[in-house]
Amino acid sequence: MRKFLPVWVLLMLMPLFAWAEDVVQYDAILSRDTYLVEEPGGRSIIRLPDREKVAVLSLGEEWSRIVYDREVGYCKTGYLYHFVSRDPFSYPVPDRQRVTGFASFNVATEIKAGKFNGLTAQPGQVFCVMPGEEEYYRVPLWRDAARVHRAEVTYYPFADWQSAVSGDVIGGFTTFYGEQQGKGKAAEREHNIVLGCERIHETVIRPDGYFSFNKLCAPYSQNNGYRYAPNISQTGFGYGGGVCQLTTTLYNAVLTLPLQVDEWAMHRYSGIQYAPQFFDAAVGSYSDFTFQNTLPYAIRILATPQDGILTVLILRD
Repeated sequence: MRKFLPVWVLLMLMPLFAWAEDVVQYDAILSRDTYLVEEPGGRSIIRLPDREKVAVLSLGEEWSRIVYDREVGYCKTGYLYHFVSRDPFSYPVPDRQRVTGFASFNVATEIKAGKFNGLTAQPGQVFCVMPGEEEYYRVPLWRDAARVHRAEVTYYPFADWQSAVSGDVIGGFTTFYGEQQGKGKAAEREHNIVLGCERIHETVIRPDGYFSFNKLCAPYSQNNGYRYAPNISQTGFGYGGGVCQLTTTLYNAVLTLPLQVDEWAMHRYSGIQYAPQFFDAAVGSYSDFTFQNTLPYAIRILATPQDGILTVLILRD
């Protein structure tokens, strides 16, 4: 005799059937209390609590289709942050300042924008840039961007990862450090950044291999060579302060490629000084930054501190 599932079991499973054939594109976090709705602007289904994790089935400019607590519906895209792609080849992480290549300064050039007091870059120093106006490149600076005249630099576009050959630069990012973040201990903070760079510089990650920042650089202690410097904590200082600027720079460099980020933590919702909001990467006793090399060849990390300019480049090995 044929047996059928009880009606109550089918009712419980219906929310799963509603999206079983959909592909989850991202995991994300809600930035505020809101409601899951049946359709954009439609009837509310369930309350969505602030800082809860959701699965994103499709990402729209204004509305995104998501799953929360087995319920499927829509919420405002602007209420989502901390995106982690399930498939970086098909779904790159959205809403960030995308750099397209790197450049070297030909002349001494002042870099300044927004709340960043600025620095004077020297000839030969290397930084990553975004597209800009006709005569300018744009340089990501904290929550702003500076303009650099094209005549002042020599520009090198990133090689396409699919056609790159050994030695080609395929991704990267730049952040800036100095007295403004130093709180009287800029030298100590720079020491920690330089030490972290030395420990990840020239690291090679094979296809399907994993990179762990903590494996190479932790513990963040005096015994491991780090100095007491400003950090994002309750006291505002700690050994290894400044290292998270390196992980943040590396994280944004990784996002220029279809690499799979596995572990990533933000310092706080409001962000930090030296990177766009929601795109900082914290490391420490309870957090790491890890990713998998999903490309079909080995990659190499170059981490270069340059008297206030921190550039991370990723090469095909």
